[in-house]
Amino acid sequence: LANQRGYPAAYDPRHLAAIQYGYVPKPGDVSNYQFYPIVTFFLPPFLLPFQVLAFLPLDIAFILWSVINFLGYLGYWVFFVRSLGLDLRWRQVVLCCLFWPFFQSIFWGQIGLLLVIGAGEFFRAFIHSKPYRAGLWLGLLLIKPQVLVLLPLILLLQRQWKVVAAFFLTVAVLGILSLLMITPAGVQTFLELSDELAYGYPTIFPTGMLNWRMIAENFELLGLPSLGYGLTWLGILLTLLFVVPPFIRQKVTSQNAAAAFLTLFAATGLVSWHYHIHSAIVLLPFLLCLMARGDIPERWVLRWILIPGIVLVLTEMIALVLKVTAWQFYPAYPGLLHGGCGLVLSVWTMLQASSLLYQGQISEKA
Repeated sequence: LANQRGYPAAYDPRHLAAIQYGYVPKPGDVSNYQFYPIVTFFLPPFLLPFQVLAFLPLDIAFILWSVINFLGYLGYWVFFVRSLGLDLRWRQVVLCCLFWPFFQSIFWGQIGLLLVIGAGEFFRAFIHSKPYRAGLWLGLLLIKPQVLVLLPLILLLQRQWKVVAAFFLTVAVLGILSLLMITPAGVQTFLELSDELAYGYPTIFPTGMLNWRMIAENFELLGLPSLGYGLTWLGILLTLLFVVPPFIRQKVTSQNAAAAFLTLFAATGLVSWHYHIHSAIVLLPFLLCLMARGDIPERWVLRWILIPGIVLVLTEMIALVLKVTAWQFYPAYPGLLHGGCGLVLSVWTMLQASSLLYQGQISEKA
């Protein structure tokens, strides 16, 4: 759409539906079928790689995108760890490939590689005392702004003025480029799409997210909206109270940065209003650094592999039982199980990383 009709069309659900309808599997009887397209919400500059892929047939483009991403992950992990003066064991590479958000990102053709590179290069620049470079790399994470809900605030509290200045410079440049690319006429389309997403657009699947919002969405379907939103806002408040105040006192340094940023990004997934499981791939650079330094055991990542695996098998077993017995059950149970699993793992990661940070159990091998 961006290639053929301009950038505004890429954010218009009607244009998206006209193209996607032919590719999406549908029931035999479509008389009562209502189709909702998958919407695009990346800023226009981030659409450029996909515009190049769009010149290829869809299946070939997807295969190429998946191969580029997979090889890109492997190459970046090796570069990232070795640039820190550490050794990367292939067993740790395998663990990263089995990491649940990594699998989700590859399976859905997501842009996790950009999140990993953005977070990893921000971290490397930060610990090497290159604040302007750190801020510029942080701007790459604007492809998914929901992963930046907490970090800019913490950087301000830490008085990291140069990092924050470079980050907001990137925000300004991306904003100007976006306006030039989308034109004023397309801004209205973009804002209308933003409103639809904020109020629960059907294809965003909020019942399967790993955040506190997921609880509210599921309880609302169960007919208990007040209880659900009460628990959600309580969870958000407790997370903020747990994470934010200590960073006013605790200075982030090159030695404790990996644990500090792992804490922050894990907490971000909980409090963000739109945060799917695949977005948690942003945790990988910090987990990989801590594993390679010997600060954490490999079972930290193993939990993100085995527990989701058990939950996925359990989900299929429930589906089989329901099919055989024709028992009526809560229809959104897969999302509740998967999202609940992601939420529990995120809470656990936040608590473990913060404990590592505040107990001072940080390796000096940075």
